[in-house]
Amino acid sequence: MIKHKTTDVVGKIVEMLTPLTSDEKQRVIQASLVLLGETATDLNRGSLGGKPHEEIGNLPARAQTWISQNKLSDEELQQVFLIAEGGAEVIASEIPGKSKREKTYNAYMLTGIAKLLSTGNPSFDDKSARALCKSSGCLDSANHANYLKEKSNEFTGAKNKGWTLTTPGLKHGASLVKEINK
Repeated sequence: MIKHKTTDVVGKIVEMLTPLTSDEKQRVIQASLVLLGETATDLNRGSLGGKPHEEIGNLPARAQTWISQNKLSDEELQQVFLIAEGGAEVIASEIPGKSKREKTYNAYMLTGIAKLLSTGNPSFDDKSARALCKSSGCLDSANHANYLKEKSNEFTGAKNKGWTLTTPGLKHGASLVKEINK
């Protein structure tokens, strides 16, 4: 039996699969595993609960990339968000933070992540974030605007135009998901 370097084999496989569509690539890999007597895995499985995306609603590609880059598990996401057909909603029992200021800021971060999971775009309106602050008990009407004035580089925008998480904000959002799961 000839011994091949794994990297050489992978290189040849990638070269052969490159011209195929995503579905064709997955079918070829599945069929190859079956022919080799290996246990086939479902490459079409979504990232939530092992259910195919069709059952939970397709997560946008940008959301899937964010999940993968931040090494978030299905279970971690499910403790923070309800992801169903048509969107994602923050369901965390408590927003992290030592003060109302921190909790407000983190509520805005989680609202942006919920929008990312829903639409692939981490942009959200102030009304949605405010509603999360209110429902989680961290809305301080007298100081709310001041809390947002002190935002860092993690999100941009304004109350009347809406907000968008930046790359550092997306990273912070991932750390919040992990923190909530501790």
